[in-house]
Amino acid sequence: MAFDLHFIFLIILGIVSMVYLATLHKKPGILQYILKSCLMPLILAVYISDANHIFLPIILAMVFAWAGDILLIKINNLLCFRLGLASFLFGHICYIIAMFKYAMPPNVLILIISIVIAAGLGFLIYKIVKPTNDMKIPVIIYETTILIMAIFASQLFINHLSGEGSTFGLLVFIGSLFFVASDSSLAMVTFQKKPFYVFCMSTYITAQLLIALGFATIR
Repeated sequence: MAFDLHFIFLIILGIVSMVYLATLHKKPGILQYILKSCLMPLILAVYISDANHIFLPIILAMVFAWAGDILLIKINNLLCFRLGLASFLFGHICYIIAMFKYAMPPNVLILIISIVIAAGLGFLIYKIVKPTNDMKIPVIIYETTILIMAIFASQLFINHLSGEGSTFGLLVFIGSLFFVASDSSLAMVTFQKKPFYVFCMSTYITAQLLIALGFATIR
């Protein structure tokens, strides 16, 4: 029954996601807002319906992401944007907390390589995005946090290359990379006014789902 319910939630999520992404080609409206507000609750349902062990940090991360989704409906409102950014920031911190145990002990060589890559990527993203003066510090903090999450995910992946945890590590790591892509495109949408909404949201949904499915595999 649990598997059936999990499968049903996946199907509903797929349908809602496709319809939502299709609405991004049109002027924002009530249907788009309703569909967006349903995304994270459905991903949370997918996670809970399949997980043997429910991790509180994962639940909190998804709740914060849902709050961020709601707040960023008014992305042009500076206060809503800042509060949405803060919600996603706390969500990423929760993911880092959830990953910590499984990313230890660190692989020093991979850690050094991933830090160098993350630093270079972070600098490149910052230069491309060019945030406004009043948003430079928040953007740097947010960007640093999500790159730290990706570093933790890479350590988790290396630590679970074989055995039962290989699927777990792979899904979480790929999900973190989709998050970097999603948030980078969100910054382009916000500060450069580039039309990356579909790419931003499709990678975002994929990132959240992969991390949820990854943690659900822990037995």
